[in-house]
Amino acid sequence: MLIGLILKFAVMAVFLFMFWRRPSLNWGVGLLTVTSAVLLDTFLGTFNRDEMLAQFGFFFYVIAGLLIGGAAYWLFSLFQPVQMLVQPGRGAAATAIIPPPAAVSSTAVHFSPGTDETGTAFDRQMIFEEIRDRLSRDDVLDLLFDLGIRDNEVMTLQQEMQQLIINVMELTAQRGQTGQLALAVERILTPPAPEALPRLEKISLESPPTILRHYLLAHYDLEKLQKTAVALGIDWEQLNVTSKKSRVRDLLLYLYRRNRVDELIHLMHENAATAKES
Repeated sequence: MLIGLILKFAVMAVFLFMFWRRPSLNWGVGLLTVTSAVLLDTFLGTFNRDEMLAQFGFFFYVIAGLLIGGAAYWLFSLFQPVQMLVQPGRGAAATAIIPPPAAVSSTAVHFSPGTDETGTAFDRQMIFEEIRDRLSRDDVLDLLFDLGIRDNEVMTLQQEMQQLIINVMELTAQRGQTGQLALAVERILTPPAPEALPRLEKISLESPPTILRHYLLAHYDLEKLQKTAVALGIDWEQLNVTSKKSRVRDLLLYLYRRNRVDELIHLMHENAATAKES
């Protein structure tokens, strides 16, 4: 009895560890299924099993069916050797076979040509190689910000850079953002000159986040960024410390997530007016 109980909790511990190490839907379903099965079996074993089954009645078969379904889903996800991904397009769908993360190599990934929401064709393989070969991880994070992609939509724990890029390619194709992706990559490789950016009085809450990011990068140094964060009541030390680009991105993400971007723009206008008066 004791050995059986220890084995049950050992299995639960294994699933909990795997879910903590690689949080994903399939391991979440597996953890939930195993935990529910262990608790149900322990409950039935503690009391009179036959009486409990009689009281559960048909509901027991519903629970058993859910547990079997959860186990089947976990097994299917675990042993699925190749993930088939269908990329949306106009007229015909373009299919790409992407190996699992552990098997991805720099020469194994191939993307079919794709289109954006306007029907414009793009060489997705070239976009992928340009991101892989010319952008740093910090640049890719800027790419996510410019495209309005949340980190948890494409990033997982212990993820390699190439798999992150693949996830970005897949998500933008699904959303019809391939054209926006190509433009965002070009803007990161060749940032707009300060004089090419909109004047401050033209920047508002409706301005694209990428415009605000480029404006701060072009016109604010680290000292001015820090003073701005302090004026907004933000702990400067909690922001990413790796680079100015990271500081700007984290500051904007903090404000966008809390619907406080209007406070930043208002403060920028106030500072500009004060500077003119002095």
